[in-house]
Amino acid sequence: MGDEMMLAGKPKSQFYKLPFEKSTRILRLNVLESHTELRAGNRPYYMVERKSLSFKKGVLTMRVKLENEPPVKVYLKVEYDHLLVSCNIDTDENYLGRYAYRTLRAMLWNEFHDFQQYYWPECFNDATRRPRYLEVIYDRYGVDIRLKKEFKGFFRPDDYFVHISQRKVFDRKYVNDGLATLNQEYLIGYCLANTDAVRFHSNHYSFLIPYSFTLNADNKTVKSFTGFILEEDDSFEQSELSVNQTELNSICYEMKKIARIQFREYGDSDERSDEIDDINFSNKRKVFELFNKALPMLSREPFTHYLFTYGMRNIQKRPMKKDMQVARFSGDVPRLNFLLSDKGDYYELKLRFKVGGKVQLFCEDRIAMFFICSSSNPTVLYLLECETDSRVVLFFSRKNFKIQIPKGYYKEHFEPYVDEIKKQYELEIK
Repeated sequence: MGDEMMLAGKPKSQFYKLPFEKSTRILRLNVLESHTELRAGNRPYYMVERKSLSFKKGVLTMRVKLENEPPVKVYLKVEYDHLLVSCNIDTDENYLGRYAYRTLRAMLWNEFHDFQQYYWPECFNDATRRPRYLEVIYDRYGVDIRLKKEFKGFFRPDDYFVHISQRKVFDRKYVNDGLATLNQEYLIGYCLANTDAVRFHSNHYSFLIPYSFTLNADNKTVKSFTGFILEEDDSFEQSELSVNQTELNSICYEMKKIARIQFREYGDSDERSDEIDDINFSNKRKVFELFNKALPMLSREPFTHYLFTYGMRNIQKRPMKKDMQVARFSGDVPRLNFLLSDKGDYYELKLRFKVGGKVQLFCEDRIAMFFICSSSNPTVLYLLECETDSRVVLFFSRKNFKIQIPKGYYKEHFEPYVDEIKKQYELEIK
């Protein structure tokens, strides 16, 4: 008993245990009420005053006051597959007391509650009781728990990890050295239109748009952009374009037709939702194939740019010069590379990429679905090897390209993901 973990001044074994829904931290109302004969009436949340006081050693301490009764303290500890609950009045390992029940019943106002925000295993120093990876902020509203900035990629058991499927790599044509000759009378360039694929309802996959422009006196820089060429344009006869531009334009128009992402509507059936998902995934693969086809021609064009569109609806006839960023498209193949490092209390899995055998770090401000660039030279864009790589990069980009996994549960809950990575990518261990 002397070595048993103490939580809120009592042995952990003396907390009452309530099981979560499988592979979640969700407690359901029917589960709660199956553990007690107590009931809270028709409006259980209106008669309970709750305030979070502290979050120490993974234990949330709450001040709870029932109507016309003095306040008590209720303690909650979230474990992998169950919730531990206790109280400074009555609850123990065999009995779910009235205060603990009424507190949980008030939290389950929608017949369930997800306790994931309080699940931080292996995060507290046993000696100091201070959180290793968290910031715990106390204010008049209660307790706010957030990851420290440097641990944005912290992984907890059962957190989502990108599914790394079998990679389908397309053959890539050889890219000729040198740029195509510029036609001074009919100036056409190409822009990579990119946006965040999950935030707006006019979103799209990255695609190419031809544009017309005028030159400065140096004949090397753009003076002004006169317009996007969104459809077949009568002002440019076929004979006015190079063979390279004619073929590229054809690919651009084909991309634009399938670039828009379809969204589910309220009331859509499961069948309709599945159909939309299938259409989007099919179009995404087709767009990637078109980029693979276009790259040898695109890399030869002397004027190319990058544009963050904020959604398809913002693509107008004439681009804003301040939004168009100079970009070059390289024919070199970037290969994803993972580095697994021992950081003492935790392991860190970092995503990088290699070009010509040289390790590059990502430029976080210009991730464009199928294209990446390095922090050392963000104007040069590289087309990824396959569509699977684009999903891996997108996932890691939201975690500053590195994931931290405490050693206490690495082997059981994360090592299988590392084994999958080794099958598809280069993994270095440090």
